[in-house]
Amino acid sequence: MGMKHDDSVYRVMVRMRIHPGMERDFERTWREIAATIARHPANRGQSMAKSPTEDGVYYVTSDWENEERFHEFEHSPEHAANRMRLDPYRDPAGTSMTPMLVSTRLDERPAQQPGRVRVALYLNEPESDKGSIETAYHQISTTLAGRPGLRGNELLRSLRDPRRYAVLSEWDDLPAYREWERSPEHLPTTSPLARYHDKNLGIFGSYQVVAAY
Repeated sequence: MGMKHDDSVYRVMVRMRIHPGMERDFERTWREIAATIARHPANRGQSMAKSPTEDGVYYVTSDWENEERFHEFEHSPEHAANRMRLDPYRDPAGTSMTPMLVSTRLDERPAQQPGRVRVALYLNEPESDKGSIETAYHQISTTLAGRPGLRGNELLRSLRDPRRYAVLSEWDDLPAYREWERSPEHLPTTSPLARYHDKNLGIFGSYQVVAAY
């Protein structure tokens, strides 16, 4: 475990009380919004936690490159649109925001979790269609936000050939991945990337984690 001083990170914690019976819709909407915020170049990460002792109370935390970049986002049309989507779910009297600076962070070694599954999808973007793979990737990732068993995914560009990409996704275990693979929404959801499959590399590979350090 290593200790890092990271006082450049600006953290914002928002406490929200959600109207009774609307918690599930709120969580789904927040995940959709979080997927779009994650693409902002100044965002360092987000999390949502539900209070175990206060009914309907959530704590949403987001980290930003610095205070100035956060305020740029805070006053943007995108942020205003996000607030409008969340307003129907939350009680204004139960909402508060606390800004802070992260002065120290403990970096833990990744936990060894054999059984996780990682899937690599190989893609090739035509010269005449620049930017299309990234657009399709963001569209799919927004749809997949909150999918049970999905730990996350990444879009990678080849250093040797900028037209070649790989999408890496990580799943809790093989049953979780198989359930998604066999689900009726799998092919329709991922279809925007289908025409970019790189058949020369075998389209995709799936791997099970057997050890980690």
